[in-house]
Amino acid sequence: MAVVAVFNGYLVFAVIAAVTAGAQVCVAGAQWGQALAMGARPSLFAALFDLTGFLRARAPETHELVSRDGARLPLGVWHPADRTETGPAVVLVHGGGWAGGNWRQLRAYANWLADNGYRAVCISYRLGPPARWDVAPFDVIDAVRWVETHADELGVDPDRIALFGSSAGGHLALLAASLGEQPRPRAVVSVYGPVDLLSLYDALRRKRISRAGREVSPLVDFLGGTPHEVAERWEWSSPIAHVESAPAHVCVVTGARDQWVPLETITPYMVAPELPTLVALKRADHCFDLIWRSISAQTARFVVLEFLRQAFASR
Repeated sequence: MAVVAVFNGYLVFAVIAAVTAGAQVCVAGAQWGQALAMGARPSLFAALFDLTGFLRARAPETHELVSRDGARLPLGVWHPADRTETGPAVVLVHGGGWAGGNWRQLRAYANWLADNGYRAVCISYRLGPPARWDVAPFDVIDAVRWVETHADELGVDPDRIALFGSSAGGHLALLAASLGEQPRPRAVVSVYGPVDLLSLYDALRRKRISRAGREVSPLVDFLGGTPHEVAERWEWSSPIAHVESAPAHVCVVTGARDQWVPLETITPYMVAPELPTLVALKRADHCFDLIWRSISAQTARFVVLEFLRQAFASR
C-alpha cells in the first residue's frame, strides 16, 4: 500500500505539472503572437538561458542632487560605451508603493538603456510615511532639472530628456511631466503606473484592509487620507487631471491582467488624441518585467525602445 500511495502521489504531481505546463504554453503562445504582431522578435533562448546581461552590467557613477527645499537625494548615472558624442537621456523613477524601493531598483533598465546608446539616470525621491504627495512629484522634476543643468558633463542633449517610471514611479513620472514646470521632458514612459487614483481606489476596494479602525492602503498613506478626507489631493495627484498638459509623447505599457492597476483604470487617460500609445500585454500581471527575459518583458522593451526612438527623432 505504501508503494501505491507514493506512486499515486507522483502521478498526481505529474498531472498537476502537465496541466501547469500546458497553461504556460498557452500563455506564452498568446504573448508571442502579440509580440510578433507588433514587430517584436522576442528570444525564447534569452527567456530561458541568457545570462549575458548580468555579465556585462555596468557600475554607475553616483551623484547627489539637492532638491528645491534642501533634501539630499542620491542618484546613479549609467553611460553608453561610446561617450564621444552627446545623446539623449532617460531619467528613471522606481516603484514601491510610494513608500519603498531606491534608485538602484531599475538598474536592469538602466544597463539596457545604456546598451542602446542612452544615458540612464536612476533617481531618488522622498518616500512615506508621512504622506509625500506634495513633495515626491517635485523631487522628480528637480531630478530632470539636475540632468539638464549637468548636461555638458554628462554628455546629454538637454532637448532630449525622457522620463521613465514603473508602478508608483510611472505615476510620478506622468504627474511630474504634466504639472507645467520647466524643464519639461520630451517624452514619458509609464510601465503599469496609476493614472486615476480615485478610479484605482474604487477598483481595489475589495483588497482594502484596516488596522485599528484605520484603512491601510499605499494610496491612502501617500495622500494622507481617504478620498472623503482629502478629496482635493486625490484629484490633483492623478495624472488624468492634467492630461491636457502632458508632453506630446506619452507611452503607457501595462499588463492586460494587472490586478493592482487594472487596465480599466488606465484606458480613460488615453482618450486625448495626442496620447496614442497604450500597449496592454496579453496575460501579463503587475510587475511582469521582474522576470526580465520573459516574453512580456522583452516585448515591453521593444515597445519602449521604438517609442523613444520616434519621440527623440521628432521636433
